This record gives sequence, C-alpha cells and structure tokens, in this order.
Amino acid sequence: MNPFASPLAAPGPADVDAWRSRWRAAGEALFPTLMTDPPSYAGAVETIGALAAELGRRRADLPALVAAMTDPDAFLAECGRRPSAVPATLLVGVACGMRERDLIAEEVRAGHRSAIERSRAAGEAWAVLGGPEAIEDVTGGASGVACCTHLHIPSGVEIRASVDAWSPEPYRIDVIEPGVLPPRGGSFTRREPWIAEFHRVRAEIGGSP
Repeated sequence: MNPFASPLAAPGPADVDAWRSRWRAAGEALFPTLMTDPPSYAGAVETIGALAAELGRRRADLPALVAAMTDPDAFLAECGRRPSAVPATLLVGVACGMRERDLIAEEVRAGHRSAIERSRAAGEAWAVLGGPEAIEDVTGGASGVACCTHLHIPSGVEIRASVDAWSPEPYRIDVIEPGVLPPRGGSFTRREPWIAEFHRVRAEIGGSP
C-alpha cells in the first residue's frame, strides 16, 4: 500500500515541513519495494534522476518543491515522463528530497562565504564556519551531539571540534587540510585535553590560539 497516494491526506501548500517529511519518507517507502524488481528499479532510478535534474535546472526552492509534490502527475508530464507502475508521488518525492539536499548544501556554502567575508573585512585570519566561536561553548546539549568548525583563511585549513556524548571517546578534533586525505585528528575521553588540543592546533596553524 502506498501511504502517499491519498490526496485527502496531503498537507496544504504552505505546510513545507509536512511536505518535507513526505518527500524524505518517499525513498524509504520506494526503494525497498523495488529491490526485488530490477527492471522497475532501473526505470525508477532513471526517472528520479531526470526529475531531480529538472528541479536543479529550474533552481527550484522549497515552495517550488511543494508545488511539484502537490500535483506530481503534472510535474511528471512537464518533464516528459510517462506514468509507470511506480506512483508518481514516490518518484517526485525522492527527486524533491535530492533537490532539498542540494539546497541545504548551497545554504551551507553561502553561510561559509559570508563568514569568510566578515572575517576578512574585520582583518581576522580565522572564520567560524559553524557552531560557537569558543570551543568552551561546544556542548552536546539535548541531542548529545555538537561541533564547531574554524577555518584558517590564509592556509585553507579547517579545525573541527565535535562532541558525541554517546561515543566511548566523546570528544574529537579533526584537522582538514586542502588536498590531504584522510584528515588528521584524534579522540579524547575527557573534555579538558580536548580543549587544550584545539587551542594547540589553532596556535600551530595560525600563530595564535
């Protein structure tokens, strides 16, 4: 049974969060059912790729994704795709999920650019790409997981400090250097040496903690 097929259960166009839940769930509902039907699986993957490419070409934002989900058969037709045994709602839903991930990545990149521009304008060598400016303020919070990422602008080296309260070694430092894989880093069981290592690495890279 397709839980996405009933138009009576569809959220309103303004309820972006509800639609987001639907297209994120579409993949979970679609791919397991197709694993035993290779021809249908291949056709669905091809169609989803074409739909996602079209959403990208249109620079579709969240309201545009909601519009596509509101009438998936119409969007399928606009893209020159014929109806198949796979419900259009699932095909369009997975494509919308792919486009949403692209939007999130674009938003993250834009945020990084803004942080770098602000730091350069202030004459600072470091930009905070995510999380708090002070590692001392990084805590797991309610979820138990948190991080901060600092970029040394002249060298392009990132330092990522993360907390995962559910890990045996909950504190971690990763140093991400351009063109160097894998990142170097280490984990800690206690908070104090983790903080000390963060400041040591910052001083090593940028000359100041």
